[in-house]
Amino acid sequence: MRVPAISFFYFFSILLLLVIKPNRFEEFSHLFNLVLSLVFAVLLLSFLIAHRRVEKNWLRFDVIFLIGYAIVHMQIPFLASIGIEPLKPNFIWLNKDVVNFATWMSVVAINFWMFGYSLIFNKIGSENFKIRCSSRVDIKFVDIFLIILFLGFLATAGGTILKGVYNVSAWGSGATHFLLLLKVAIYLRLFYFFSRIPEGTTIKGIIIQAKSQMIFSMVLLLFLVLFMFSGSRGEILRVLLLVAFLYSVYVKKLSSRFLIVSITVGMILFTIMGLGRSREAADFSQANLFERGYEALIEGEKRANLTDELASSVRIQYRALDVVPKEHPYLLGVTYIGTIVGVVPFASGLVVEALGMPYQYLSTATFFTYLGQGSNITYGEGSEILADLYVNFGLHPTFLIMLFFGLISAVCLRNLKNGSRNYMFIYSILVVSALVINRDSIFIVYKDIFYMFFLNLIFVNIGRLLGSKVKS
Repeated sequence: MRVPAISFFYFFSILLLLVIKPNRFEEFSHLFNLVLSLVFAVLLLSFLIAHRRVEKNWLRFDVIFLIGYAIVHMQIPFLASIGIEPLKPNFIWLNKDVVNFATWMSVVAINFWMFGYSLIFNKIGSENFKIRCSSRVDIKFVDIFLIILFLGFLATAGGTILKGVYNVSAWGSGATHFLLLLKVAIYLRLFYFFSRIPEGTTIKGIIIQAKSQMIFSMVLLLFLVLFMFSGSRGEILRVLLLVAFLYSVYVKKLSSRFLIVSITVGMILFTIMGLGRSREAADFSQANLFERGYEALIEGEKRANLTDELASSVRIQYRALDVVPKEHPYLLGVTYIGTIVGVVPFASGLVVEALGMPYQYLSTATFFTYLGQGSNITYGEGSEILADLYVNFGLHPTFLIMLFFGLISAVCLRNLKNGSRNYMFIYSILVVSALVINRDSIFIVYKDIFYMFFLNLIFVNIGRLLGSKVKS
């Protein structure tokens, strides 16, 4: 196998970075963090330029993932290196003495990811393969299934979300499971929809097609409106990313200009939504969510720029390096037990209870929340991709997992472009999770991928039983 030249560049970059490894705890160095930021910028530009020669479509997992990675891991240390402290320094700098090591770790980890990705680089074709599902799927049955899931979610979530309140903990016990199935069913239905759209169809033509499938269009619209006015941006972002990705595959490739404009507009709108939402209906004024958010944005009391909230997730990496293994041993994968069995509704809680696991080990998010707040929890502190791996396996296994993650990411794109429907499902989930994966875990895609295949299998077999003549 011929190894791409860019792979040698990443390999020697790794060796160079390993040579300049800092101490775990040392005083924050402006120069060191600035140099690492510049190294990251060179790695990022070389990656994008090299892959631009092969793949013209900018709506890809690797592009979105790297944008999110840059914001989460590099924004705060880079700005601090040039004298711009974060808006809430006491909130971010849990221990500023680990920042040199954390920034170095971030650059090395993404270098390993790029190295793994580049090993498959020369096998990725330059043209999209228009994957058309050949199985018979009864679209009417899928739409009815969507309605049932949507109503089930509303019934179990209670009146909280209908009041425009963002408070997941106030939902009924079955709401999260209904939402998981509903989201994945919507993803599949979008795939069935776009796979039937001829290449080169205008936006007007797509709208006409959507109007002809009114049940699906109404469920999708209600889903977006419901979460928009509750300020829950994740579900909206995932759907919009999938729509854009499927459009770029089946209808027309999207340019870098479109991606930049969309990201800018999206950051503004999502920032306003985040500032305007609340966990209690009593907190609402007469103004709507967007009016409240816009007022808060203009006042500038909550956030300095549009990416601060995403960037603040790096504090979890600082906490991980500060605590583990000095004050707490490595978790050795115990937090993934709940993830693995979580595909079965309510199973994770039962398994954790049966094993007698303390609640803080249910996931790395609960682990980090426990480290920060103890037993008196007022909000979830979340997780972070490198911190999640590090507290479970340590530093060097984290680098190796990022290497394999890069390999897998490229393999998914290669097989997608070779015409694999299964890899289309997997890659679609990667795309919709590309941003959030940076502030969570690599394994967050596990459930969505599982149910993507599971529901598609049901829809295909039901379609065969009903003898549907509709192909998607």
